[in-house]
Amino acid sequence: WQGPRAPFRFENDWTYALNIDKLGHAYGAYVLSHLFSYSMDWSGFSHSTSIYYGSVMGLAYQLYVEVEDGFHQDYGFSPGDAFSDVIGAAIPLAQERFPVLKNFSLKWSYYPSTEYIDALRGGSGRAFIDDYQGQTYFITMNPHFLMGDHPPSWIPSWLGVGFGLAARDLGNTEARRRLYIFALDYNLSRIESDSGFLRSLFTVLDHFHLPAPGVVLDGSVVKLRLVY
Repeated sequence: WQGPRAPFRFENDWTYALNIDKLGHAYGAYVLSHLFSYSMDWSGFSHSTSIYYGSVMGLAYQLYVEVEDGFHQDYGFSPGDAFSDVIGAAIPLAQERFPVLKNFSLKWSYYPSTEYIDALRGGSGRAFIDDYQGQTYFITMNPHFLMGDHPPSWIPSWLGVGFGLAARDLGNTEARRRLYIFALDYNLSRIESDSGFLRSLFTVLDHFHLPAPGVVLDGSVVKLRLVY
């Protein structure tokens, strides 16, 4: 944490970045929880133990960051961020307790915004994780579980759908707005493979929304995109 420290304080920022940052905190806790769980699985712990302690460690790290923010003069401890951390870390536990929830995932996509590129060219030390205009967060679903035991053969098992949320023009109070996206999605871990490397790669990639055709609602304008 660069910059001056200060006595611990709370800073409520519910309206910051049109809440896209809150989705980022939930996603961060969600991914970290899975990372810790995968590591514990690999090292020999039972699956249920790995899920539980993975979520605990994912949340602990995120809350550590929030506490450090609380001692920073420019930030402060954000209750909204902490609440989002709890939600993200709780998702793997909920999926383990209620298996039907495994048909849903939280995913992220990113393409650098013009503002971020301009800031880098100007010598700014901005980090891409703060480039909220370039980030889109998706709740994705595997639709096959809605089709019974014999889904249509023409729908690949790895094909899913996703609902995304993004924001634009965050620096302009009058023009800033949310974008709503409905797009196809890929569940690569459903592709059968005898390769341990490919299975691991597919698992990692399934935490990201890869470019796919979609529909974007930008204010009152509907846009079709072959790649989103």
